[in-house]
Amino acid sequence: MRVEHEKWCYRVRDVPLQMSTLLLKLLRSWGIDRAVAYTILGRGWFILAGPFTLQFLATFLSPEEQGFHYTFASILSLQIFFELGLSYVILQFTSHEKAQLEWTSEGTLQGDAVAKSRISSLLRVALGWYSVAAALVIAVVLPVGYVFFGNYQPTAVSVGWQLPWIWIVLVSACTLWISPIYATLEGCGLVADIAVLRIWQGVVGSLLFWLALSQGWGLFAAPVSTTIGLLWGVGWLWFKKRTFLFDLLASHVRATVMSWRHEVWPFQWRIALTWFTSYFIFQLFNPVLFVFYGAVAAGRMGMSSNIVAAISTMAIAWVTTKAVPFGGLIAKREFKKLDHMFFLCLWQSLLVVVVGGVTFWLAAFYLYYIHHPLSQRLLDPVPLGLLIATATLNQVVGAEAVYLRAHKQEPFLGLTVLSACLIGLSTYFAGKQFGAMGMMAGYFTITLFVGLGGGTWIFIQKRRLWHKAQDG
Repeated sequence: MRVEHEKWCYRVRDVPLQMSTLLLKLLRSWGIDRAVAYTILGRGWFILAGPFTLQFLATFLSPEEQGFHYTFASILSLQIFFELGLSYVILQFTSHEKAQLEWTSEGTLQGDAVAKSRISSLLRVALGWYSVAAALVIAVVLPVGYVFFGNYQPTAVSVGWQLPWIWIVLVSACTLWISPIYATLEGCGLVADIAVLRIWQGVVGSLLFWLALSQGWGLFAAPVSTTIGLLWGVGWLWFKKRTFLFDLLASHVRATVMSWRHEVWPFQWRIALTWFTSYFIFQLFNPVLFVFYGAVAAGRMGMSSNIVAAISTMAIAWVTTKAVPFGGLIAKREFKKLDHMFFLCLWQSLLVVVVGGVTFWLAAFYLYYIHHPLSQRLLDPVPLGLLIATATLNQVVGAEAVYLRAHKQEPFLGLTVLSACLIGLSTYFAGKQFGAMGMMAGYFTITLFVGLGGGTWIFIQKRRLWHKAQDG
C-alpha cells in the first residue's frame, strides 16, 4: 500500500513537469523560442497597454496636444539620416563573426581571436560614428523641429511644446549614442537579453507616462518616460554587461581589424539609403496632415499607425529575432536549414499580423459604430482598414528583406527608393487633396504592386542565384 502511495505521489509530482514539457513543445512548434517569446512579450505589453494609453491621452491631452505628441516622433525620426543604418549592419556582421566564438561562464567571448578582434574593431568605429550622429541630431533635428512646430502650431489653441521638444531631442540623442552596444550584443546572440531589457523599459516607461499624464504634465510625459528608459538601459549595461564590453574592447588587434572601406561600407551605404527612404514611407503621414489638416488629424493618424506598428512589430519578431541565426547558417552554408526556418517563421508571422490587425479593426469599428468619443482619436474605418492591409503586405516584404540582408547584401535598394518616391509623392498630393483616405489608398496600392510584387520577384531571383553560387 505504501509503495502504491509513493508511486502515486511521484506521478502527481511529474504532472507540472509533463505540462511544462508539453507547453515547451507547443511553443517550439509555433517557432516561439526564448528570443521570440520575450520580443512578443515586449510588443504585447504595448498592445495591452494601448487601450490604457489611448484613454489617458484622450483624457489628459487635448486633440491638438495629441497631434504634437505623435508628430514629435515623426520629426525625431529624422535621426535616421545621421545613423545611416549602422546598427543593422553591426548586427549582421557581428552574427557572422560570432559563428566562430562561444560564451564563457564569465560572460565574455572566447574562440577565434581574429573574429573577436574584428567585432571589437567594428564596435570601436561604431561608437565614434554614433557620437557624431548624436551631436548632429542635436544640431540639426532640434532646430528643424523648432521651426516646423513654430510655423504650424494652432492659432486658436495655445500648446506648450517648446521645452518638451528640447528635452525629448536631447534624450533621443543620448539613446542613439549607446545603440551600437545593443546591436553588438544582439549580433552576439543575446537577442533575448535585449528583449527582456526592452520589456522592463516598456513597462516602466508606460507606467510613468500614464502617471505623468494624470498629474497634468501634458507633453512633458513623453520626455520623462523616455529619460527613465535611457537611464534603465545605461544601468543594465553597467551592472550586467560591463565585463563583456571591457573584455571585447580590450581584444582589439590592429592587424585584424574589419575593413570599413572594403567590407562594411559597401553594405552599409545601401542599408543607409534604404533607411533614408523609409522615412518617406512611414514617417511622412503625420507632418503632412499636421500642415494641411491640423494637429487633430495628425493625432488620429499617429495613434492609429502606432497601434498598427505595435501589432506589426510583434508579428515580425518571428523573423527579426532569427536574423542572427540566419547569418550563422549562411556562414556555415546550411541553406536547407535556413529556408526551413525562414518559411516557417514567415507563415507564423503572417498569421499573427492578420489576427491582430483584424481584431484591432473590429474593435475600432465598434467604437465608431456606437459613436464612442475614443473613435474620434482614431482613423475612420476605411482608411484604418487600408492601413492594416498595407501593414500585412509589408510583413511579407520585411521578412524577405531580413532573409536577404542576412547574406550581408541589400538587393532591395532600388525597389525601396522607388517605393519611397512614389509613396512620398502620393502622401503629399493625395494627402493634401483627400486627407488620410487619399494617403492610405495610395500607400496600399503602391505597396501591393511595387513593394510586394517587386520584392517577391527580387527575393526569388537572389535566393536562387546566391545559394547556387555558394554551393558551387
